[in-house]
Amino acid sequence: MKDLSEYLEEVIKNSIEAGSDEISITVRYSEQKNVFRFIVEDNGCGMDKTLLKTAADKGISTKAIGHKGDSLFNLKTLVESCNGIFVLSSHPNKYTRLEWTINADQTPIPLGDLADIIAKTIFNNLSIDIHFMYATQYSTFVFFLPAMAYMYKLEKMSTMLDLRKLKKVLKSNILYSNEPIKLH
Repeated sequence: MKDLSEYLEEVIKNSIEAGSDEISITVRYSEQKNVFRFIVEDNGCGMDKTLLKTAADKGISTKAIGHKGDSLFNLKTLVESCNGIFVLSSHPNKYTRLEWTINADQTPIPLGDLADIIAKTIFNNLSIDIHFMYATQYSTFVFFLPAMAYMYKLEKMSTMLDLRKLKKVLKSNILYSNEPIKLH
């Protein structure tokens, strides 16, 4: 993965593939601590205790044969290498929640384009209720589809114009970094 937003995208894809019709995505940035906290929670098929124990192990996948199953393993490895915290919880047929915290000073990769990832996720999954929150100690931006789609006049049509509108709304409210994260 080139940046943190791509890891987030993989986690969101896992939620979608688990049959979720509601996904909550939270990204918090603490400037004082220079720490990012990501939380993705869904109402998909969930995992039993046995799968939950191994879900972030290398090569573990619930998908079709031939799928590597390394996205959670790679994320956990990155988080732990940066002295971060990785917590995965789940209950069968109810929810899965993944939370990871990562110190921006110790992260060897950039944050990336969160707005682009969130915009594409929302736009390509209009049948899923997606709650997105980006917060710092100074401001909070909340986007809830479908309510926000109406507010920002985003039609439920697959046109690039609507995707551009959505990206513009998100980019004006979300931190972007194409460099390794060194914000202080």
